[in-house]
Amino acid sequence: MPSRKLMIQIHLVIAALFLPLMLMMPLTGTLYIWGFKGSDEKVEAFRASGPVPEGKEEQEAFFRQKFKDAGVDYDFEYIRGRGSDYTFRPVTKLYYTASASGEEIVFTKVDPSLLLRMIELHKGHGPTLMRWYESIFGVSLILVTLSGLWLAFTVPTYRKTTLISFAIGAAVIAVCLI
Repeated sequence: MPSRKLMIQIHLVIAALFLPLMLMMPLTGTLYIWGFKGSDEKVEAFRASGPVPEGKEEQEAFFRQKFKDAGVDYDFEYIRGRGSDYTFRPVTKLYYTASASGEEIVFTKVDPSLLLRMIELHKGHGPTLMRWYESIFGVSLILVTLSGLWLAFTVPTYRKTTLISFAIGAAVIAVCLI
């Protein structure tokens, strides 16, 4: 078993590295639950024609060409399509959507507020780098929690409090699942 000093060091480094995300996630989640969901400004950017291809690679090439043809310097990582509506992600900065109707495609420029950008990061709709950071955060949060639990158990006076707190938290989840 690693020494207590090493466990504290690992716990502190991981916790500090992910502290900004640990603060942002409950903040945006709570605000969202309370009805504060942010806002965005939408403006029609341009129109184009042509049927949207079916395949992902073909769609990506098709839409990149439409942006280029319209003189819009815009790069996206991937497309989220629902029926004839398309969102060019990430949506944590100024982004575009497209809506196809027959042969006409309407492109809309969307500028999300800071709160909406943070909520979209929370949902995993950010750039690939952020999605990796959030994935590593998820694993690290488990490690930080387990190391904190282990450290609490190494101090005899904290054992009972830790067990009671853990049991209450587990009971709340169990009740909500029933």
